[in-house]
Amino acid sequence: MTSAPTIPYDVVRAWPKVSLHCHLLGSVHAATVADLARKHGETLPYGRSAADLYEIEAYEDLGAFLATYDVVGSLVRDVEDVHRITYESLTTYGSEHGVLYREIFVSPHPVGVPYAVLLDGMRAAMADARADAGIDSRIVVALHRERSASEAEALVDAVVEHRIDEVVGVGLDYAEVNGPPGLFADAFVHAGRAGLERTAHSESGPPRHIEVILDDLGCSRIDHGYHVVTDPRIVQRCLDEGVTFTCTPVSSDIGRYSGSGDGRHERIAAMHAAGLRITIDSDDPPMFGTDPTRDHAVISTALGLTTTDLARISLDAVAATWLDETDRTTLRGRVTEAIAALDPTVLDPTALDRPPGAPAPLHAATTGRTAP
Repeated sequence: MTSAPTIPYDVVRAWPKVSLHCHLLGSVHAATVADLARKHGETLPYGRSAADLYEIEAYEDLGAFLATYDVVGSLVRDVEDVHRITYESLTTYGSEHGVLYREIFVSPHPVGVPYAVLLDGMRAAMADARADAGIDSRIVVALHRERSASEAEALVDAVVEHRIDEVVGVGLDYAEVNGPPGLFADAFVHAGRAGLERTAHSESGPPRHIEVILDDLGCSRIDHGYHVVTDPRIVQRCLDEGVTFTCTPVSSDIGRYSGSGDGRHERIAAMHAAGLRITIDSDDPPMFGTDPTRDHAVISTALGLTTTDLARISLDAVAATWLDETDRTTLRGRVTEAIAALDPTVLDPTALDRPPGAPAPLHAATTGRTAP
């Protein structure tokens, strides 16, 4: 663990970021939640205000976090609310921190509007954020693993029935211990047959869940997945198959999934050292007191990353997007151009790019900018 930043903060903030693990409902600023409560004549739970709505340290308990997450969802009650939270997520916790593209996780179950209305509000806000701030985005619909498998299949039915181009895939979230991935195989197979991409959260394990997610759910990415490093055989498989893991350092450190909660991020460090494909994101930024810049800065300092390492992470994220090849190529060009402008000493970014499915290198790059 390093004791000082390895990359200047202004460089980290401006760094071109590709966001593959950020939740819409987890990206609602506390002041916005308070506004929505006033608008709908509700009070925040336990007499709280915007100042103390998010009890960040309490979120070591996933259940406490999810209870707050559901409260936020319950206050989103019309298309204007959906538009507001989507736009703010893409700008305040996106483009203002160098995010060029985001695949937004949205959990329909706690939201107080029908699925079709949710799509209308998100789609309009995504277009506005693209026009105003230059951030492109797509939608990943998250299945609620603490509900029944039949409910998950019903949601996939709704996604297929109301299919729009902006919806590119499905995910699986909430507490893994209450909904192991194998229970949702049928829903994921259904989604795959409909042409939807697939990912799943696996924050606590056990390691065999990684293979269930890959084999039974047909996922091409894994969200969190830090426990993979406890099984060398599965690590090697993920190296061979080029599996991408979407890591969220700040929230995962608070929840003690990525390490012991002391900022060392031992499991992310082990994933990086093994050469696994990892991306960095901010999960539920205001709820965990973070943002895309902070997550990148924290992990860069903890692991002693260089700008060449950040370049590889950004380009691996591009390769892991669920864009079509034309849009992916456009995004890759934007990312490489921004990298070259920020740090000309980085190795040719195109030499670091890996196409989808290509194995990761055994060792991370060690060149590139490390200090002001």
